[in-house]
Amino acid sequence: MMILLIIIIVIICLALVYLGLCYFIAYSAVHQNRQPVPKNPGDYGLKFENIEFRSADGVNIKGWLIPSDLDKVIIMTHVAGLTKYGSSNTYKNPTKMYNKELEFLKTAAHLHKAGYWVLMFDFRNHGESGFDPNKGMASIGLKEYQDVTAALNYIHHRDEIKNANIGFAGFCMGANSTIIAMSNDPEVFTDVKCLFLVQPISMEVFLRTYLGTFITPAGAKLFMPMVKKFIVMMGALPLDTMSPREYAKDIKVPTMYVQARNDQWTELSDILSIYDNTPDNPKEFVWIENTKHRYETYSYFQDKPDMILAWLKRWM
Repeated sequence: MMILLIIIIVIICLALVYLGLCYFIAYSAVHQNRQPVPKNPGDYGLKFENIEFRSADGVNIKGWLIPSDLDKVIIMTHVAGLTKYGSSNTYKNPTKMYNKELEFLKTAAHLHKAGYWVLMFDFRNHGESGFDPNKGMASIGLKEYQDVTAALNYIHHRDEIKNANIGFAGFCMGANSTIIAMSNDPEVFTDVKCLFLVQPISMEVFLRTYLGTFITPAGAKLFMPMVKKFIVMMGALPLDTMSPREYAKDIKVPTMYVQARNDQWTELSDILSIYDNTPDNPKEFVWIENTKHRYETYSYFQDKPDMILAWLKRWM
């Protein structure tokens, strides 16, 4: 009898640990890190203006507008859990995925030097922007697309650039949000000439492969069903809907996709399925070789801007 009781207690403890870990993973997936914004364009010798605009569902979005010479604007959209600045190595959090400095502002400086205006902003639940009305939960593009639409509306109502050609440099969730915005709100994309999209992602694929690097792929498969249930119970959108794949069919401008071949936190079939679902307007796909971390692809253009500059020059 004592042995049976011990077995029951062990099983209950294991079940509680399993459920606790699943809840923690689910909560972390839909509550992204809100990192500080340690620098602004002025720290890079760039003139800029602090700007604000509101999304259709009432979220206050804060950003920077860096003026330049051409009648052309690039909107840069950032990775989930980062900010318009990038990522600071002084910010510490157990769920932070990258502990090196990542500076989108260095990439913005290259764009500015080439003559482009640059608009950068913090997505909802990130940096200096407001919270999503749904308890501040992220949806990796499904709601954040409204922030992209709001940025375009801001440009359209800004006298100096309201008739400018527009291009996008979107990273991860920023790429997702751009794709979904073009599908949902095509009328605001009339002046958008091209997209440069770095590692868009389906969140279920990302989370499964991310967990697989820590607890083995088999372990990830054990956790994922309950994680997905907890995400829905929290009131977030279902994990398997957090993907730009089906929206990509509505892209109507030249699009370049960029992906690290050695990215352990995705399945390459995922990015290729997004690419395959994109109309040939035209479109191109580029592999980044010899990276050791997914996030190195986001910092790649800080020092090597030629690829992005060539694509934008070709279509804008």
